[in-house]
Amino acid sequence: MGQNIFDRFGGWTGKTFTPTGFFRLEKDERWWLVTPEGNSFISFGVNHLSPDFFRQSFNSESWKSKLEINDLYGLEFKPALQKWFLRTCENLGFNTVGVHNDLSVINHEGARLPYIQNIEFVVIPHYSNEVKESDFIDVFSSGFASHCDSLASEISAQVKNDPFLIGYAMTDCPLLTEEDCRERPDTIGGAPRESRIGWPRRLRNLPENCAGKIAYVNTVREIYRDRIGDFNTTYTTSFDSFDSLKAAENWRPNTDLSNSNEMRDNTEFLKQVVGKYYETALGAIRKYDSNHMFIGDKLNANTDSLDTVLPVTSQYTDIIFIQMYGRYDIQGRGLDRWRDMSDKPFINGDSAFTMITENMPRPYGPVATDVIERSEWIEELFMNLIARPEVIGWHYCGLIDTPNLIAGKELRQHSGVYDTYGNPYTELTSSIKNLTRNLYRTSLDTRV
Repeated sequence: MGQNIFDRFGGWTGKTFTPTGFFRLEKDERWWLVTPEGNSFISFGVNHLSPDFFRQSFNSESWKSKLEINDLYGLEFKPALQKWFLRTCENLGFNTVGVHNDLSVINHEGARLPYIQNIEFVVIPHYSNEVKESDFIDVFSSGFASHCDSLASEISAQVKNDPFLIGYAMTDCPLLTEEDCRERPDTIGGAPRESRIGWPRRLRNLPENCAGKIAYVNTVREIYRDRIGDFNTTYTTSFDSFDSLKAAENWRPNTDLSNSNEMRDNTEFLKQVVGKYYETALGAIRKYDSNHMFIGDKLNANTDSLDTVLPVTSQYTDIIFIQMYGRYDIQGRGLDRWRDMSDKPFINGDSAFTMITENMPRPYGPVATDVIERSEWIEELFMNLIARPEVIGWHYCGLIDTPNLIAGKELRQHSGVYDTYGNPYTELTSSIKNLTRNLYRTSLDTRV
């Protein structure tokens, strides 16, 4: 392969394409990201740089020493943390700022690493216990279109000429399917999560003049071939027409999960909702920025979301952006299935392996016995993922440990490459360095 020589974006000069001044895609035996200078790029990102993690009462003195500053709340903090972050990424070989990071720190006075810009048109992430019924916005309404336009004008217009921007990602594992929305005894945040109404149930119960209600009625009218009697049989209702259904507000607040026809109807309508959501979001971004890629939601590949909506979302996105936790045998089987649904490249935008420590008794993700096993699992996943021709990136979760000493992390924690005081897990950092040193050799070892 020869010597690794990289451009200022981290692109490998050993395989080149036509430069366009912005990140783009190319398929040549395998999928590649292409840097603005026309060089091949495989994204190895890192997540969860949050200033609050470095300002805790138990670790602040350690970080003052490492950052060589006296005040973690003063003007010197942001540039010092940025300097440490960039130096750490260079040392370990991380070449991308993932979607879960504080860009005001990392891009302070201008971007230095390729990054993904978050633009959250709907706020229905899987981890939140605060998602309300009203958060499942009527995406068919003119109000939603105006909302998207306003947000895109605020965010996209500011970064449209930034060559370090890879593209736009939206919501973190949005609550889409009934499986996503059902009650769970345990969530990332720690507390049990109540069930959520979800888009199909929310919109089908709106008043008749709402665009989402009209879209729902049109969908089921088509499914039932305009036969209201067949619809009534499914729902044990007595509507005399689909117009009567349209006029019925709050007619069915719950879903009978054992009713296969109702589940089918909700799934088909969900696809209509997601299609409209993506069409509107993409249109808003393109109005203000035609230079960068549209990545879409980080879809939850550990539920049925990807299997349900991928044929819809992939019509709009340049990249299939997923979150999936699991050993390679699990992730590989999923990718085998999903790559046949759409000829688009994949990035796993949030994934890692964890281990139990004194203040991290319940870390989120597959739990290894110790740091040695954790390193072995990471090597196995990295080598196999990057060798797949449809995979163009993996973003690691996360940078430093977030123990139960941090507010909000009492019941669930995240494992980092470094502990909460900034000390490296040496076996892990050694493995990561070796992997990134051979990143492009691995990417050319294409496996079907």
